[in-house]
Amino acid sequence: MEEEVKGLIFGIQHFSIHDGDGIRSNVFMKGCPLRCLWCHNPEGLAPAAELQYFENKCRKCGKCGGICHNLQTVSKESQSIKETYAKGCPYGALELVGEEMTAEEVLEEVCIDQAFFRTSKGGITLSGGEPMIQADFVLELLKKSKEMGLSTAIETSGYSDQRNYERILPYADEFLWDYKETDNVKHRELTGVENKKILENLRFLYQKGAVITLRCPVIPGVNDTEEHFRGIAGLIKELRNLKGWEIMPYHRMGIAKEKRLGKGESIEFSVPSKEVQEQWKQKILSYIGEDSDVNVN
Repeated sequence: MEEEVKGLIFGIQHFSIHDGDGIRSNVFMKGCPLRCLWCHNPEGLAPAAELQYFENKCRKCGKCGGICHNLQTVSKESQSIKETYAKGCPYGALELVGEEMTAEEVLEEVCIDQAFFRTSKGGITLSGGEPMIQADFVLELLKKSKEMGLSTAIETSGYSDQRNYERILPYADEFLWDYKETDNVKHRELTGVENKKILENLRFLYQKGAVITLRCPVIPGVNDTEEHFRGIAGLIKELRNLKGWEIMPYHRMGIAKEKRLGKGESIEFSVPSKEVQEQWKQKILSYIGEDSDVNVN
């Protein structure tokens, strides 16, 4: 008997309205091949369950043996041992990030919102981390979602084998595609990987007729450059039938998460004002000109 595929999930967020059409449930999957300097979900990077520590809940009781102040000492332990530490804290200061779930278990939780999906044309969005690092589970989950009549979307960095995207294409209604930096060398400096594979996969799916929204994280002082804005505009003009594009502004929520994971201080960038974000958008639109009908969100 074939063993059922399981995914490693670190959260299911209900009533999301920013990650696909309608009201959606976002499924966050652990593991990511990128290491973006501004990462908003550092708890999604490692492809294994982790402990996080909530200092405000800690009563210094010592029942964890001091693990709470040095989480990296147990980073390579099994999930069951980490779970034992989490359950052993009487005040809930230690929490396990990452739970193995089957597709059926995920959908049971997701479909709490099914009535809202019907009225809003919403559904399920896979996010992370990078969902495609768990490609077999993604395929299983998308298949079962479509069997239930759910709208499906996947948020991705684009950094996976092309074959993985080809396999899921029949079951993914929309791809929310990150485009982080135009210059290949700078992309590697900012994320740890080059953008060649990302662009190849993007063009491959576009040619196959995939519905794609381009998402552009813009970080002040990092990639808010004329070159990158021209690169975004050029890509939008090239891929004329994109569903849309949007700027994803930096926020600081990842910093507190990084601290809870015991991984030290992360780099903090400035948060752009609404006015600055609008200036970025208008700059990109000026480079696009009238050559594209792609919607800006």
